[in-house]
Amino acid sequence: MSRRKILLTISFIVIALLILGAWSPWDSLRYRGDGEFSDRGFFSYPRYLVTFADIQLNQTGEHHFHFRGLPNEEMTLRLIVKDRRVDTWADTTPLTNLPVTIEAVLTDDKGSVACRAYGRPAPSNVDGVWVLTWGGTAAYWHHQCNFVRVHPNRMYDLAIRVTDTGPSVEKVVVKPKLTGGGLELP
Repeated sequence: MSRRKILLTISFIVIALLILGAWSPWDSLRYRGDGEFSDRGFFSYPRYLVTFADIQLNQTGEHHFHFRGLPNEEMTLRLIVKDRRVDTWADTTPLTNLPVTIEAVLTDDKGSVACRAYGRPAPSNVDGVWVLTWGGTAAYWHHQCNFVRVHPNRMYDLAIRVTDTGPSVEKVVVKPKLTGGGLELP
């Protein structure tokens, strides 16, 4: 084989590996555990989604989700409100004043706490508050579990505790999601 063919072959292999590295098709093959992992593609934002089972915020309880094989990214925990559209400021009132305390703790297999969020839903972004985003789909997020670095070779436990439910709390169901990665274009 000539020297030129060897260089072309090596160049082709390097380019192919770089493309595969950017695409990372094996991330969905590496994920194991509770929840459903999806990769929406290199040019999507957020690129990676992990969707867990529903949780009712009107019932006290503790929910654990175990998983491993996440991509090496920063992820954000969001609690997506199901079966409810929030299009106006008035629509947010029942959800931002929900009398419930939510605690979320993401711990790895070495005992390190990746994030701990604790508080009640409220209409402001201060410590101890689950902030409601809205404009169609509503979701709660907490600054303590926003842009949390996760690692592919670690096993994680996501514990979500619902406590201090007030009297006659209306039924609110959320779907926990971890999202991250991708290209955020202007």
